[in-house]
Amino acid sequence: MEQATLTAKGMHCGGCASRIEQALGHVEGVRQVKADHTSQQVEVAFDEATLDVATIRSRVEDLGFEVV
Repeated sequence: MEQATLTAKGMHCGGCASRIEQALGHVEGVRQVKADHTSQQVEVAFDEATLDVATIRSRVEDLGFEVV
């Protein structure tokens, strides 16, 4: 299992964090996700045999957030 922490600029509220958690929670290979709008951090635990960080980053960006 791999861990990644991304900074997602543009999270303004708990709803934004929930949107990210729900969207990533449905991605095959994601084991756990925690988004915090205050720190603008997204922590993801995932199966590296199924998924990579670039795909996770792309999913967050598809939601309208800037990953830096």
